[in-house]
Amino acid sequence: MADANRVQVSTLEEKTWGTTNAAVGTILVNQADVAVGDTSVTIDGAGAAALTVGDTFTVAGDTQVYIVKVDGGATITFSPAAKATWADDAAITTNNFVELPITGGSMSESPDTVRSSQLRSDAQLADMKRTGVEPTAAFDFEMQADNIDNILRAALRNSPANTWSHFQKTAATDTVTIATGKTYTAAAGFFGADDAAANAAIPKGSWIYISGCSDATNNGWKQVSKTTAVTATVLTVEQTCVAGSNQEPTFTSSQIRNGSDLTSFSLQMANLDIASTFRLITGARITDFGLNISSQSIITGNVGFSGKRMTRPTSASGAGSVTTAADVDVMSEVTAFDGFWIGGSEITTYEMVSASLNIATAARPQVGLGNLQKVGMNLGPIDVTGSVEFYLESANYATLQDYLLNFTSFEFGFALSDGTNRYFFHMPQVKLTSEPGTVGGIDTDMMLSFDFAADPADIGGVTKTIQVSRVS
Repeated sequence: MADANRVQVSTLEEKTWGTTNAAVGTILVNQADVAVGDTSVTIDGAGAAALTVGDTFTVAGDTQVYIVKVDGGATITFSPAAKATWADDAAITTNNFVELPITGGSMSESPDTVRSSQLRSDAQLADMKRTGVEPTAAFDFEMQADNIDNILRAALRNSPANTWSHFQKTAATDTVTIATGKTYTAAAGFFGADDAAANAAIPKGSWIYISGCSDATNNGWKQVSKTTAVTATVLTVEQTCVAGSNQEPTFTSSQIRNGSDLTSFSLQMANLDIASTFRLITGARITDFGLNISSQSIITGNVGFSGKRMTRPTSASGAGSVTTAADVDVMSEVTAFDGFWIGGSEITTYEMVSASLNIATAARPQVGLGNLQKVGMNLGPIDVTGSVEFYLESANYATLQDYLLNFTSFEFGFALSDGTNRYFFHMPQVKLTSEPGTVGGIDTDMMLSFDFAADPADIGGVTKTIQVSRVS
């Protein structure tokens, strides 16, 4: 009998929808970043003939992920690409499944059926026919840095081939001046001189984390100006700064915004107490991703998938092994909830009691005659919704009630941190859509509880619904 405590769920991003990436092969590489004659390069497929444009591979001892690109015609060359994880601290491979820690969930395939309308003379039902299959998976998890990053990135419709903005610079001794307005000015082209892409890697409207300033007001999460681009020497933010000179701050930025890439996964479930008991869903695209933050609780989440087909392999798929999940603490709201922002300003005058965020990414399955399983799964719209709850106080009642009654748009964001890894969830435009307005019983506090929905809005020259920043 299998033990529920011994079930392992793992994910593998697919190169081609519905096709689990092949086992590992080797190839000789002659490229500037790889020593000539090094045969330790791992790729998808059985050898050089299996390489196509868009394939990714890794080099032993190197955390960089490489991608195959076309160089001047039909010649295929190897050039480094952005790391597949936007957290920028761990590469993923394309042939090893990666463990996903879960607290519960399901993974199965249900048949679509129709009953014949034929009338039988013996008063029995006519034949039932299977007309399709619906493989689905739904997993619950606890908020944990690194292990949910690839899932979150895919939920925002971004592929690992994209380049995430990542920037980390620590000022040399006494080299940054902070103006009373909203600028951090560095000497000698600090934001770009020794890194040609540095200023481009901090997009207008993105959120960055600043630490090391002598005045705490100048530290923490700041939004880069939505109108003023970062230059080689000046970074402008939306929040007001406290003047100071001879500063030595560290600036860190890594963010993603909702996109339109179609990322699919192979999902594998293994019953570790019984040999050769696996479930494998291919072509799985995320249909929803959620986070739930409640007082005095661990922050939890959920993710749902819709796939192409489920099979029952007798051995592990992909490269035949599973990369162990990162050993990172789960987040409890008592220490992990790091504040919330309305209209670009952090709110410290009243308390949030609970919050939820849901990213629905409806997939649009396609069917074809003569096919039991789906023949494709295209892009549907992204729908970002959530809820917030506050104690009813004079500091928030008029503002929040007017937002609801006047259907007023406003910026909303919140931050999470385990002390090392930090996340900032920002929606440039949300509207409150409902309020229960209920009165509790005896000895209960009056609450302000709202549901909200996010709209696409301008963030520094691009229109997006949500952006998530991640630093460590």
